[in-house]
Amino acid sequence: MLRFCNDFDLSAVKRFYTIANSATEPTRGWIGHKRETKWFFPLKGVTTLVVEPMNSAAENAEAAKNEFVLEEGNPSVLKVPPGSWFCIKQDGNAEVMVFSDCKVGEFKDDDFRRPCK
Repeated sequence: MLRFCNDFDLSAVKRFYTIANSATEPTRGWIGHKRETKWFFPLKGVTTLVVEPMNSAAENAEAAKNEFVLEEGNPSVLKVPPGSWFCIKQDGNAEVMVFSDCKVGEFKDDDFRRPCK
């Protein structure tokens, strides 16, 4: 099977890695970055990302959330810009490729975590 995203400009990418579904942790997040951009591309199965601005007030957080479904049969790239929280939910054998615009350790103080509900 040939899958492609010819419109995805890789010039800002400095590293990439994959995240595969774990039977013990099928949900990861919330993860936030104030300076780092991430892009997600589905490799296998279905990966759902919920994204919200880091600056959304608690009473507006639910309204500010956006949910995106990435499927291997419908290849596309999802960009999560700086200043965003994201939560990753994967089903079955799901696997997603993650691209980042920073090297490991480049922004040591730019990794924020909170429980995913």
